[in-house]
Amino acid sequence: MAQLSFKAAGLAMGVTGTLAFAAPALAQQDTEAMQRQLDALRAQVERMEQQLDAQQSTTTADSGQATSETRELAEENRSLIDSIQNSQISGTLQLNASYNDWDQANKDKAGDMNFGKFVLALNGEHGNFLYGFDYRFYDGYQFLKSGWMGYQASENDTVKVGLVQTPFGNMDYGYLGWYGTLPYLSGFNDNQNAGIKWDHSQGAWDTSLAFFKSDQLGDGNEHYGANPVGNAPTDDDGNPTNQGNTAENQLAGRVAYTFGQGTDYTTEINFSAKGGQLYNNQTNDSGSNWQAAVGLNGSYGSWLTQLQATAYEYDAENPDIDESGISDDVIQIGAFNFNYLIPAEGQMYSASVGYSMNVNWGDIDNLYFYNDFSYISPNGDYSPNAGGFGENVDDPMLNDLGMKVTAGPYYAWFSVVSNKNALGYFTSPDDDGWHTSLQTNFGLNF
Repeated sequence: MAQLSFKAAGLAMGVTGTLAFAAPALAQQDTEAMQRQLDALRAQVERMEQQLDAQQSTTTADSGQATSETRELAEENRSLIDSIQNSQISGTLQLNASYNDWDQANKDKAGDMNFGKFVLALNGEHGNFLYGFDYRFYDGYQFLKSGWMGYQASENDTVKVGLVQTPFGNMDYGYLGWYGTLPYLSGFNDNQNAGIKWDHSQGAWDTSLAFFKSDQLGDGNEHYGANPVGNAPTDDDGNPTNQGNTAENQLAGRVAYTFGQGTDYTTEINFSAKGGQLYNNQTNDSGSNWQAAVGLNGSYGSWLTQLQATAYEYDAENPDIDESGISDDVIQIGAFNFNYLIPAEGQMYSASVGYSMNVNWGDIDNLYFYNDFSYISPNGDYSPNAGGFGENVDDPMLNDLGMKVTAGPYYAWFSVVSNKNALGYFTSPDDDGWHTSLQTNFGLNF
């Protein structure tokens, strides 16, 4: 722009100089005509300068607009980068070794070692928007454990939609060890359902309300939490081999108060309830189900403890017994690609204790000791065998005693799992006898 201005000024000086040198030759001409020519040239120079000024202003405005657009694009990219940085990808790779005292082949081989699981998880936030995802691979099957989209409505309120954890009993797991408890295996603790949940925290109070359209994303048994099994495979004669119930349109609520909030010694007391429709895919009729629990969750320095009492009832509209082959005194549920029977009505009790000890033993930085005990008291007779028509068995009991060793990203669980009629997990017999499984699970978290 400066070069154009200098050209205009040079043109004016050149014209003026030319007229000055030519003045003697023009002396005899009409002076007024000369003045008109000079005025015309000066007007032309002024117009050129005005055009140059306008061009310079337009260029400056375009440059400012481009700068503004660049700034907006940079802010969008920065927001995207911040969102990515606020997302955390984690996972677990785990192997399993076991020794079961009831399995002769297992005993002859001094136990087995198998693939345990591979977990891939993503959690993050973008402003007030939250999200979480947990997908799991096991030996021969896989499933989405949880997957939800959330919104931080206020400092104290969060809403989540998707496959979310049911607000019931002691959270998050309802046990302190590796294997779990009978309430967990029955689907009352650490269960995920498909719906919408609202969580509210205010000081020492925590409140959650939820509506679940269905128990899982699908009616099979390839999922994490135990639920009634809705699909109905048939035998060679075309008869269904299960009851075909599925939990639909469930309401759940939980209220908890923590004594000693904000200290190293806290005691949470919680009350929870859940219930709704129990739809049968064989009869196309609806029954109902309900559960209620009171729990205590304590943290006292290095010590942890949990207590829970649960009452429940499944009032199902099952097909005729000769069609399903399953008694109405039991309800068929499933998880981890496995179906089993629990009493249709009863009470469950669990008690857990844990102790965490930080150490400095080379790369080992923590030792954790635990014991989980649980018990089922059925209302009436209960048999987990022969479709619930087998001989009545003693009340189921389960105990998991063990320790966990942590060294950086590596860990190892060592559990002695003892059970009596405990729902047949690990294919343990339900024969009124005590059976023991030695379980070692080791892997890494990343």
